[in-house]
Amino acid sequence: MRETSCKSGAPPPAALLLTSFALVLSAGVEAQEGFGDPIQGQAIFQSLGCVRCHAVRGAGGRIGPDLGRKGVRGSFYDIAADMWNHSPIMDEKMREFHLTRPRFGEESDLSNLAAFLYFLKYFDEPGDPQAGKTLFTEKHCIRCHAVAGQGGDTAPRLDRLPRSVSPLRIAQDLWNHGSAMVTAIQMQGLDVPTFQGNEIIDLLAYLRSQGERRATREFQSSGEPTNGRKLFESKGCSRCHTIFGTGSSVGPDLGITELRGSVTQIAGRMWNHWPQMSQAMRDLGMQRPEFSADELADLFSYVFIARYEGRLGDVSRGETVYRSKGCATCHGEGGQGDIGPSLAGDSQPATKERITQRMWNHGPRMWEEMAEQRIPWPRFSAEQLADLIAYLQSLESTTSDVP
Repeated sequence: MRETSCKSGAPPPAALLLTSFALVLSAGVEAQEGFGDPIQGQAIFQSLGCVRCHAVRGAGGRIGPDLGRKGVRGSFYDIAADMWNHSPIMDEKMREFHLTRPRFGEESDLSNLAAFLYFLKYFDEPGDPQAGKTLFTEKHCIRCHAVAGQGGDTAPRLDRLPRSVSPLRIAQDLWNHGSAMVTAIQMQGLDVPTFQGNEIIDLLAYLRSQGERRATREFQSSGEPTNGRKLFESKGCSRCHTIFGTGSSVGPDLGITELRGSVTQIAGRMWNHWPQMSQAMRDLGMQRPEFSADELADLFSYVFIARYEGRLGDVSRGETVYRSKGCATCHGEGGQGDIGPSLAGDSQPATKERITQRMWNHGPRMWEEMAEQRIPWPRFSAEQLADLIAYLQSLESTTSDVP
């Protein structure tokens, strides 16, 4: 068996950051039934051997992609579709390296693992303070702000921040002072700076490295999604944006728009769009919202959890997917069972997590039967999987209504 760089008893270091987020998930779970526990998912990631093939920001195997750096886009359905579509390749690699294909036991295993994978990119990678120091000059911050005795004096010194200050708190201040900063920058004939990739993380890492050592340490909140949902309305975000919904089309739907990177990187792109957003708010007669305390963290935590649920599937489209992907060949036209088992009449709730878990566990048997029937392995987009699951849920609910 090939050795990997992972020590089986040590959790991936980046995953340890999920502990603080798990403490606030309880508020979101009530609103999003079925949402998993990322801390339990971390344990499953290790116990099922996923860590032997996949690293999390450098800690773990090298057979598959690093899931901490690759990240997970979209919703639960994106995660489930990626797992399912790559199942044949994963099985081949596991046979090659004499690894046992993971099987989910407890009903909550898959939902917990999905929550763990989904929130890996919520937190930042460590920034590079030296690169941030260069950016401090290149982005013209030094023209107005001083750090370590160097820089301008027309704006507050930035070396008085606590070293423990949350990057999101700094990004929040950046947003709140956007109007004054943009005006000052333009008056100097400079371009308003934008941030790409890890630039804002590196810049904030530099500012934190130069901060006050003896300042009171700040608690770095990961956000409270229930409060974030209220802020989404009260701050006027819903006037321009929706999340998998209908209504305003001023700004993009935050459910279907891919949000690459950590929350701090997303805050950086929020700053990049400040001029357009500011103009749109003026057109609507809105005042630009300001954030205090942990409000920006709360808002982002709500957006992330709302995105996880994804768009509801369509039963009619799901029936089409069921037939076009060959499911009916083995499970019958109405899911009553034939070569494969019946897909209706289960006494347990037909949640999307439970249906996906059953599909995964039966994957090897399905592969054998489909090979015999010369049916190609079906691959799904996130939307197709959502529709298929909606159809399978309708089969179970219809059967359960029959006396």
